[in-house]
Amino acid sequence: MIDLLIFAGALSILVLIHEFGHYLAAVKTGVWVEEFGLGLPPRAWGKKIGKTIFSLNWLPIGGFCKMYGEDPTSEVKRDGEGAKPEEAFVNKKPWQKMIIILGGVTMNLVLAVAIFTLVYAITGLPVTTDRVKVLEVNKNSPAETAGIKEGMWIYKVNEVVVAQADELTKEVAKYKGETVKLTIRDEMGERVIPIEVRENPPAGEGSMGVMISNVEVQPMKWWQLPRGVAEGFKEAYFWGSRITEGLIKTISQMYTERIIPSDVAGPIGMFQATSTIKRTQGLLGVMHFFGLVSVNLAVVNILPFPALDGGRLLFVAYEMVFKKRANEKVEAMVNNIGMMILLLLVLLITVGDVARLVRQ
Repeated sequence: MIDLLIFAGALSILVLIHEFGHYLAAVKTGVWVEEFGLGLPPRAWGKKIGKTIFSLNWLPIGGFCKMYGEDPTSEVKRDGEGAKPEEAFVNKKPWQKMIIILGGVTMNLVLAVAIFTLVYAITGLPVTTDRVKVLEVNKNSPAETAGIKEGMWIYKVNEVVVAQADELTKEVAKYKGETVKLTIRDEMGERVIPIEVRENPPAGEGSMGVMISNVEVQPMKWWQLPRGVAEGFKEAYFWGSRITEGLIKTISQMYTERIIPSDVAGPIGMFQATSTIKRTQGLLGVMHFFGLVSVNLAVVNILPFPALDGGRLLFVAYEMVFKKRANEKVEAMVNNIGMMILLLLVLLITVGDVARLVRQ
């Protein structure tokens, strides 16, 4: 139950932050936000502040930002609430619409950077060194047999000094099927350890059976916060690039093979991942995971697909190029079809999640 509450709460925060981005951009550009809700309708409670209703809703997942004139087919006119045509989303200039649409994606990226920065503040900052550290030793590997331990520093391969992880990997690769001498240092001092270099290591293992890095984690001081933020941006960019590559591959597979790839997870798969990460890495791991999910939400939403923010941007781009709005009925129909397709994809992915559960 605790895992479910953590998952639902974290996912709701991500969606709410996304909608809050739309809300802020709408207010700044003069669009009337009719209602900003936590959770999904039906409404449980609401309070009107200014012209906006802030509500709590019975379905405790995510939130929404309802803007006046957001539906391209809606009538925009003065009414009893004091609405003005210039306060309608549809009547705003294309660049203003673009700012509002991009507000959600922007806030998800900001949240991801904030999460990554907080994780660095707790765990420490990655610092590149001029020595290679052993992070992990595989069981029954040549490294374990030779007595290599986690935390040791490797300085030489035979007589060649190595300062980077890739330098060590390339140097060791020259001696496949042979034995090399590693010069290592730890709390016991410096010594030389002979180790076998496998020609055909098991899948997922290196030729010696060690995981190495020349990056060391050091505690972050308060005055290093700007650097922590910079590292947060770097990580958000890294995962954004990886997620984009994965999406392109997934879409390609769906188009060419007419199937949903097996490694795509829906809500159930995400809940499983959250539970596993909480059990193995703790709440800090869960926090980092939802930083990745926030980046993923931003990348997916910017896709040029109907009903997503990226799809709405296409209609704004049309308006910018041709100096007129797209046909309202066509836009509404395209978005409705897009939403139906998205719901169908979510259903198929959820079925795949359930099938994986049954097989396990």
